[in-house]
Amino acid sequence: MKNIILTIVILFAGISCKAQFNYLNSTEVFDGIKFNNISLGNIMTASGDLTKMKTFFGSDIQETPNNTGIYIGKELSNDNIVFSFEDETDTGNNYDLTSIIVLDSSVTVNVKGLSVKIGDRKSKFMGFKLNSNNNYNFTDKETGSTSLFFKIDKNDKVSEIEYISY
Repeated sequence: MKNIILTIVILFAGISCKAQFNYLNSTEVFDGIKFNNISLGNIMTASGDLTKMKTFFGSDIQETPNNTGIYIGKELSNDNIVFSFEDETDTGNNYDLTSIIVLDSSVTVNVKGLSVKIGDRKSKFMGFKLNSNNNYNFTDKETGSTSLFFKIDKNDKVSEIEYISY
């Protein structure tokens, strides 16, 4: 009897956790997620190159070294958005995107047919799953290695937008 109860609890927990994600296939991740109409795939391909990122997001993008982590890193940012890159080879020549943080409503993020900015109402996400942390989480279904979060505040508005690659 204990085994049956334990099995039911584990099954329910698994279903509950799975229900908190909005899954994306590879095409939806790399071509479908966009920041001001620049695809995530293009941002990743830029590999932290300042010139390419300025072409995408404007000449005010600045580069700041970030050597506080395990690997060599850098941030490319302006007043609207922050991109973090790490080089796991520690050569300074092979940067991978690790995160994107949207800082204000001047940045539009596209995913799954949605076009969202900070300050937009929760109602934009009709039909999508809200998780227990009050986030709409869009995750790579095949690997689970990338997530795009939209944090909803107490006023039912988007207060934070963050992309993380694990």
